[in-house]
Amino acid sequence: MKRIIYFALLILISGVYMGCSENEIELYNQTPRINFYGNTHLRILIDTDYVKKEPYSVDSFTVRIQGDLLKENRDFCIKVTPNRDYQNSIDVILESKYTYTELDTVCQVFYYKFNRPKVVSGRNMYGCYLEFDLDNPFHQFDKGLVENNQEVLNVRWELKPDEWEDWIFGSYSDNKYMFIMDVCQRVWDDLEDDDIDKVKQAYKEYIEAGNPPILGEDGDEIDYE
Repeated sequence: MKRIIYFALLILISGVYMGCSENEIELYNQTPRINFYGNTHLRILIDTDYVKKEPYSVDSFTVRIQGDLLKENRDFCIKVTPNRDYQNSIDVILESKYTYTELDTVCQVFYYKFNRPKVVSGRNMYGCYLEFDLDNPFHQFDKGLVENNQEVLNVRWELKPDEWEDWIFGSYSDNKYMFIMDVCQRVWDDLEDDDIDKVKQAYKEYIEAGNPPILGEDGDEIDYE
């Protein structure tokens, strides 16, 4: 009886050891995998972005290597996919491939451009997914964690300056402020004293030229009094 128990324990211990060995092989022999560092990236465009009049903005994403450090540079590819949580997609300009070169660390930052969207306020106006393009022949990583295979990109306009004063130009609206920036070619914090009369005269001439009134968020025509 004791011999039977002894052999049973021996078989059990051997099974546990083999199981641990198999897990170690799986853990330490993974193929290179890559993940986004975060799940969501929020980019807020403000008045200084508007006044520059540049068609594109530069932004970045961070990737994280899963497992051991890489021993050599590896390429990966990103694509844009729709996100139905947003009313409009974003025109993102990506490189055909990116190369992970920071071999002494597991994280690296990469850059891309996106077309500056039309100024429309709201949290869910512009968005898409950035996603690893696993089917691209230039992509040299296997799929990482499912929850980190894509990153939400949300772009918002928030033009209103913190120091807006109603007694100068009346109540705030995005359209009113955009007209001010178009006329003066500078943001609120950089306005000069003579810009007040300059804006009022410019809007008067705009209307006299037969242009349609500029409306605020409430649907009423803006005024600068």
